[in-house]
Amino acid sequence: MSEKGPLSILVVDDDKNQRSMLAFALSDRGYRVVSVESGALAVESAKKEKFDAAICDIMMPGVNGVAALAQLKKAQPGLKVIMATAYATTALAAASMKGGATGYIAKPYDLKELFAMLDKALAGP
Repeated sequence: MSEKGPLSILVVDDDKNQRSMLAFALSDRGYRVVSVESGALAVESAKKEKFDAAICDIMMPGVNGVAALAQLKKAQPGLKVIMATAYATTALAAASMKGGATGYIAKPYDLKELFAMLDKALAGP
């Protein structure tokens, strides 16, 4: 929690169950959560309101996560973005990190690992 209220997290995933699970787990930890089902909606959201961090799926139809990452960073250069995918490869991880991602996590989520990564990202510069 900051002086301005709870930290705000943008959850981006085309899988409704994944979005719901993350929204519940993050809300339970005191974050304010906005969840959207596409990269395009994520970018729209980032243009309208400020987020402290985002958790973004890579494999989505339309604007995929790597493309969304570039647009999110353009809309909010300081945004901490953790990329996630069930199809973890070294190439995807490299593309994500090169695009400015703060971290990269494989699905299914290990919430303990995700929260540690998120805490570290939010504490850092």
